[in-house]
Amino acid sequence: MFGTFTDRIIASIITIGSLFFPFIDGIEPVFTNVNLVRGESALVLSMYLENCYTDDLDKILMSGQPVTLQFSADLYDKAQTRPIMSKQFHHRLRYNPLEKRYQMYLSETGATEYFTTIQDVHKNFSAIDGLKIVTPSDIEKNHRYFIRLSAHLEPITFIGQDSDLDLMLFWNNKRPVVSTEVFDISIFYH
Repeated sequence: MFGTFTDRIIASIITIGSLFFPFIDGIEPVFTNVNLVRGESALVLSMYLENCYTDDLDKILMSGQPVTLQFSADLYDKAQTRPIMSKQFHHRLRYNPLEKRYQMYLSETGATEYFTTIQDVHKNFSAIDGLKIVTPSDIEKNHRYFIRLSAHLEPITFIGQDSDLDLMLFWNNKRPVVSTEVFDISIFYH
């Protein structure tokens, strides 16, 4: 009962505050340190999404509401316009005000991590490290490929509310997108 009451208070505060969010200056996150390397049996992706936090977004992260950062990695044959393979994964973050710590679930590994500072959240929530992304069986000889990465924040739905808060307002409603360098099957053999 106490949890539901607390959720409603937090939802009310954020909902009232969200009336002012369309007037905030958004930012435009960018992918950095995008690294695609050959692992033991697959190409392994690591990257970081930077310039994606504002003071107002930090308040949402500290509110106790679950916040989901969705990633997409699409494999393209350079000669085609549609992806031949797509992988979606997400990070879900929730602050527990009673324990004074953040819990982050990583769908790509199934792991749950805990942080006590917002600085640690900034460092880890928007990072991917060592994700197996493409195997030799996913690609063919004599074709050239690249991977296009994108990310977005999912809207928050509050308990007892009829509308969602679109967290993409903090990112000027623009998904960050980046493509890797072009590669072929020889990447697995050099």
